[in-house]
Amino acid sequence: MEFLAEGRMSHVYLLKDKRVLKLLHSTVPHEKVDDEFQRCQLVAEAGVRTPRALGVVEVEGRRGIVFEWAGDADLMNAKLQNPLSVASGARFMAEIQREYLRCEAPELPDIKAEALRMSQELPEGTIQPEQVAKIGRYLSRLPAGNHVCHMDFHPGNILLESGDYDAYQVIDWAEAVKGAPEADVAMTSLILSMAEEAPGTNLLLRVLIPMFRKMFERHYKADVLKSFDAMTAERVADWTLAVAIFRMHMWKIESEYPFLAELIQKELRAI
Repeated sequence: MEFLAEGRMSHVYLLKDKRVLKLLHSTVPHEKVDDEFQRCQLVAEAGVRTPRALGVVEVEGRRGIVFEWAGDADLMNAKLQNPLSVASGARFMAEIQREYLRCEAPELPDIKAEALRMSQELPEGTIQPEQVAKIGRYLSRLPAGNHVCHMDFHPGNILLESGDYDAYQVIDWAEAVKGAPEADVAMTSLILSMAEEAPGTNLLLRVLIPMFRKMFERHYKADVLKSFDAMTAERVADWTLAVAIFRMHMWKIESEYPFLAELIQKELRAI
């Protein structure tokens, strides 16, 4: 196996015949890997442009998923290292998100049910027991939907083959759910505004990302709102509490906890 990349929960290797192995860390439960495999299959069946998940394997006690080849560079490294490409990169990302949000996968877990479950599994003290019912009422008022929502969509999860922007693939569907398009846009906006850089991010990007993060997010939000006739900034903002819960539960990044905990309580006060 040839090492390709490192993620928060996995290492990625190139196999023969240009297949790719995403090998999850030994701390990831086996059932979580099986669940990711099933979600990836559902997303592909829905018509999303993504590498097919070919099977689940085990290597030295670690469980992994074999995928088709998706590309040799992500959007972050291919385009966004040039500050002059921020606007066009944001527009390209918004266009890709619009394309997969048109797809539907009713069999995926429902985002509102997932957010309610996650709210009860956050670090102790983040949400008080008496606030869970309030969250349930809040979620019940949000629109339902069967649209494919990625819930971790950012430039690093868009792969390109030899810089060919017409041959992109969207990867990492471990947390994919069904829901309203606004939910996925709200999550991407949150990620762009505050997320810690992933392991393996090169030094240049670690310097550039904080400098251009706000500019990129502003361009992205303007472009993505144009993609849906009924989508407004207010409707996207309605999902802030749900996606903050989702983000804290999903990655468990301790450096993000203070910001997310404060955001969750701010949104709870507002409703």
